Amino acid sequence: MDIERKEISRKQLYDEIWELSLAGVARKYNLNYSRFRSLCKDEDIPVPSSGYWTRKNMGKDVSGEKPELTGPPDKVLFLSLDKGIKKPDKKEALPEEPVAASDKAETPKSVAIWDESRLDFLDTEERDKVLASASELRINNSSRLNRTLTRYKQADAEFKAKQKKFAKENINYHRSITPDNEAAYYFKELSEYGVSRALAILNTIIKEIEKLGGRVNDDLSMHIRDDDVSVHLAEGQDRVPHELTKKEAQALLEYKEEVKRYSWASKPQIRKYDKVYNGKLRIVFGNGKYLKDSESTKLEDRLGEILVCLYEESERVKKAREERETEQLRRAEEEKRKRELQERRELEAKKTIALRNKANDYRIATEIREYIAAAVEKGGDEITLEWINWAQRKADWYDPTVALEDEYLGKRDHEKSSEEKDKALQTRTSRSWWW
Repeated sequence: MDIERKEISRKQLYDEIWELSLAGVARKYNLNYSRFRSLCKDEDIPVPSSGYWTRKNMGKDVSGEKPELTGPPDKVLFLSLDKGIKKPDKKEALPEEPVAASDKAETPKSVAIWDESRLDFLDTEERDKVLASASELRINNSSRLNRTLTRYKQADAEFKAKQKKFAKENINYHRSITPDNEAAYYFKELSEYGVSRALAILNTIIKEIEKLGGRVNDDLSMHIRDDDVSVHLAEGQDRVPHELTKKEAQALLEYKEEVKRYSWASKPQIRKYDKVYNGKLRIVFGNGKYLKDSESTKLEDRLGEILVCLYEESERVKKAREERETEQLRRAEEEKRKRELQERRELEAKKTIALRNKANDYRIATEIREYIAAAVEKGGDEITLEWINWAQRKADWYDPTVALEDEYLGKRDHEKSSEEKDKALQTRTSRSWWW
């Protein structure tokens, strides 16, 4: 490959970068973007930040953002100019900061330009890798087709063969039949020509995603970073007057003959228009955003922008997932709080009832002791020392602060209700003893 070198001073290169942008200079001298960026880093030449051009184009003062060039300004650098690479035209796609308003008229409309700040959600190293890949991405027709794409291609071919057969056998055939599997459905909105283009585009994108650490899933979604990104391709259609088939023409002739003899003859339903594919593709991302062919630029010329859009979509999917996870966590915490509150209420109710039951037992014990005192004061033959001791033990049995265990009645469960305690008392006294 024929290689030329251009001599340029550090100061001249510094000035041009801050006038045209890093990608603008790369286009001007037909340089490899990623290698040119590395050269500037190695030579300690400051470059504008990703948001510099946005602020400048908005009319904000950016004069204080341009750092001084340190080191020898007159040092000569050598730029390798690759004559084997075409000069920037409609097939070139270099990443660039937003173009200054004064430069927009000089920028070819067919050149795909994207703002480097669109990938600010990536760390610097990953962003540089993605931008470098995007700037060099080209269709490689000699590359072997991805295994998953091969399966989809076969399924589509089988489905389209079934479509043709169905159309041939059915006069009232209306455009298509329903695909019977996911693989056939993926290319449903594409002609055979559109499928061949879509396969080449997807194959190139998938291989680049894999180089960047991602993968393609069985459903042709792409796993980028930590999330799956879905895309599909569709082809535009034009409406054209319908041309009668031999079978339709024969049906019309038969109808004209039948209507002469039978008033109830049924006219065949023949559509007036057909929709035919026009070869214009569009790639649609999960959020509904799409890129499409234009009169001057095909999707094959915008592979770099497709890659950038896929990474943007991965960030959107990530944020949506994080929002769902945050909402799920909030709901789980809310449910936990409600459950804990309910459990606390149930526990408080249980403790309150137990407290009331204990207080009732204490009240009974107090009343028994008052009764003992009144009976002793009044006197009588039945008020013996033995009876007083017995009655005091029963008061102590009722009293939860003493909780005496009775020789015959056992321990009283003070926390239970009066009904439950009475039932337990009756159970103890009604046992049957077998000898």
